[in-house]
Amino acid sequence: MLYLPPELVDRIIDEFYDSFGDLKNLSLVARSWLHRARCHLFRSLTLNPQDLQAIRDHYTDLKRRDSLDFILDPDDYVSLQDKKFLCSPLAENPQPTQSFLSSITNMILPHVRGLQLLSWVQVGDQLVPAKVYHREWLGYGGDAYASHCRLRRSLSSNEDFLERQKAQWDSIDLPWERGTGLHALPFRNLRLIYIQWSVFSWTLPFERTAGPANPADWPGIQLALLLKSNGSTLDHVHVTEYPGFQPDENGSTRDALLNLLAQNAPNLRSLCLGGLRKAYYPQFRSLESEDPPLPDRVLYPSGEEVPHIILDHNCPPDNLATIYLERLFLQGFEAESTILIQEAMLNGGVFSLKNLSHLLLSVMPMGYDYMFMFSKVQGTLTHLTLDLKDSTLYASLRFHFFPRLAYLQFIVHAIYRSWVNLHDIVGALSDNAYHLDGSLPVIQLVKRLHISYGSSARLINHGYLLAASADGLLESLVCIPSEIPESMGRSQVEEITFDVSESMLADTLPLTYSTGRLKEAQTDYWWYRPPYLQ
Repeated sequence: MLYLPPELVDRIIDEFYDSFGDLKNLSLVARSWLHRARCHLFRSLTLNPQDLQAIRDHYTDLKRRDSLDFILDPDDYVSLQDKKFLCSPLAENPQPTQSFLSSITNMILPHVRGLQLLSWVQVGDQLVPAKVYHREWLGYGGDAYASHCRLRRSLSSNEDFLERQKAQWDSIDLPWERGTGLHALPFRNLRLIYIQWSVFSWTLPFERTAGPANPADWPGIQLALLLKSNGSTLDHVHVTEYPGFQPDENGSTRDALLNLLAQNAPNLRSLCLGGLRKAYYPQFRSLESEDPPLPDRVLYPSGEEVPHIILDHNCPPDNLATIYLERLFLQGFEAESTILIQEAMLNGGVFSLKNLSHLLLSVMPMGYDYMFMFSKVQGTLTHLTLDLKDSTLYASLRFHFFPRLAYLQFIVHAIYRSWVNLHDIVGALSDNAYHLDGSLPVIQLVKRLHISYGSSARLINHGYLLAASADGLLESLVCIPSEIPESMGRSQVEEITFDVSESMLADTLPLTYSTGRLKEAQTDYWWYRPPYLQ
């Protein structure tokens, strides 16, 4: 075979990182091609439960909902991803995704850099691991809607659910020896760990395992050992459904998740924390409804609660290394819990935000002074995402205080109220901004303004969300960098993107669309992209 330089071989293989079939074929070309192909084939693994009956029931229900002429019940909404699945060949014979773990060998283990532990039953072909890793976690492009869907798991604790959950967990390809937890997974070079807290219900609670002295410590010990075994390479951790950071009667918390991360992941640069997962769509109940409230805790199959990480007084914060975060994501917590996390970040001494470039903030208490938090990071922040809920909508934001801000995202939830107040928030980008001495105007260019929608906003056709009155405002923000007058003291936006189709954008925002600077963006993972990959 004709000799090709290694650099050219790598370039050829890298072009096919999102094609599972092509990567398998390229790995057979020559032995020298095998290593690079494996880097993409096994870069990220996903472990999740299997349940063929649940998949069939879900597919039948999807077809029913998709055939409806009118949607009156929010539970009948069919997402664009589910529509894509219904039109794919996978819908003819839906099957659980395949698990890679049993086929992992010692030669392949070093190539695994991302691990996702999910509670959802996933339908369809296994997503190409490299595609998930590149698109969702490192910010590269790719097919935003692959031919698969996920069955979201309820946290309900009825007997049928617990029996079904145990069967699903038993189907996962994990080490199930007595006393073994998730820390027994064999990975040692991970850069990314994504964990839904409910996955700790895959392993039995302490009473039926040879575990630690305190049953409440068992999830924390598993997580600590899993982090520590990858501590030298791990730089991105995402934990969702986390039940901790609950304030006590003194308004403080005994939660030790942040201390555990600092102790076992000293090279951590990106941290995403999510609270207990709420209903995917809001529950509309009358006052006379006797339906039980939605559960708010993660449970073992026995019905016992999976605990959060309890503070260990034998490991005080001053014995921990300082973690210099570059990316911080907080969402899904109540306002009081978010405040506790923020205080721990700013005053706990465990984490430093002086290098923070990417930030997502969720709900805060009404009247919260956002600029107090932002004053700590305003000199370094380049990517800012705001979840437009009550407190954010009425916040007094001054974007010209962020000299390096280049990417700004808003997540819209409330249908009408968000758009009314969004005028004020987006309008702040156009406010005249002067130096502190009032002498000269400040020229600032935001490269991208992205607007996405929360689950409640998706219940209504996007056309109702894009008020015509917003068109002139958005058009006034758009400006090609070379055309900014030197005398203008206004912040401008180079590009505006929405997560709706371009045809709808052209119909609802014709003025802004005609500028050529308004585009569709079907993913809002772009703010995660680490600086060293830009």
